[in-house]
Amino acid sequence: MTDRSTRPPTRRLVLAGGLAATVAPAPEPASARGAVPPPFLLKPWMTLADVPGASWALLDGDRIDSYAEGDARAGVTPATVDTVFEAASLSKPVLAAAIHALVAEGRIDLDAPVVAHIPFTRDAATRAVTPRHLLAHAGGLLNWRTEPGDLVSGFTPGSAFRYSGEGYALLARLAETITGESAAALVRRLVLVPAGMTRSGYGWIGDGGAVAWPHDAGGAVMTDKGPAAFRTARDAGPARSVERWTEADRVAAAQALGKPALPLFLIPNMAAGLWTTAGDYARFLRFARRLPAMNTPTVRVAGALSWGLGWGLEQAGARRFAWHWGQNDGVCNLFVTDLSAGTSLVVLTNGAGGQRVYGRAARVHFAREFDALTWLQP
Repeated sequence: MTDRSTRPPTRRLVLAGGLAATVAPAPEPASARGAVPPPFLLKPWMTLADVPGASWALLDGDRIDSYAEGDARAGVTPATVDTVFEAASLSKPVLAAAIHALVAEGRIDLDAPVVAHIPFTRDAATRAVTPRHLLAHAGGLLNWRTEPGDLVSGFTPGSAFRYSGEGYALLARLAETITGESAAALVRRLVLVPAGMTRSGYGWIGDGGAVAWPHDAGGAVMTDKGPAAFRTARDAGPARSVERWTEADRVAAAQALGKPALPLFLIPNMAAGLWTTAGDYARFLRFARRLPAMNTPTVRVAGALSWGLGWGLEQAGARRFAWHWGQNDGVCNLFVTDLSAGTSLVVLTNGAGGQRVYGRAARVHFAREFDALTWLQP
């Protein structure tokens, strides 16, 4: 990709945090536990792409079928439908859903400048950025800063698309400022619990083999990423759930590790720090049907692609699709929803080559090519 102001970055470092859900899981039909044979297998494609493990799910109406293939840690721990994977940027639509809930409560105005609550910039043009701009990646902000400094829009807010993790981190700060509740706890209350996402959180469920480790392009485990990176970041902060950490807690933990006090280095990273299962993420997509505003085309991306208020959109004749991808070090994920048919595919992988796996799965499942997958190619 040559234009990083409009194209998705090929690699983003994230730190994850939080505790697992404590709500008792609701009973699921046998199909949700993987008892129904899958319509196709990912394993042959995983082998070709050196991807050790995958968790994937199909949503059709209200029914969810969940599956797992390969290893959570290569050659050591098999993956199951309960294995928790890094959601990476699939975290963004989940945060967006919480923002929409606050809009419905009258606590956030989509068109009111964010600087009315958070003095995040001194730049006059950037002061016009609103939650609507941030949800649609139309605020003109960088994806992530690695050096301190003001956030500055690269264009007139609302006039173009520029993928921005910083924008979603700013949305999380806005939610915290307005409610007085940590963004992670807020998302749990407004989204994870009502959606029935009992194995999701801004951390992972620390029960041994239930966690997927990231793997590099050759399929080797990345021992300093994933769970290891989470533990390091968590242990540098206060001894309580990171879902309850304040901004001061997050900054102090990062500084204790010698990192800049920037969103990229803080946990929980609300733009990329969710851990989940494919089945749980399918539950989120089922829950999100009550938020049609997320399907509102807001800014043009390219060709048949636009961005709504929380995820990408693709128009294909009379059919409309919602989609989002996620990529951390050693992690590649995708969901696609056919908005007309009410069906979805979720694929979570723990390998750097996972894009080749989820791309093949999307094409086979929906029996079509996607402009979004071509746009995502590095």
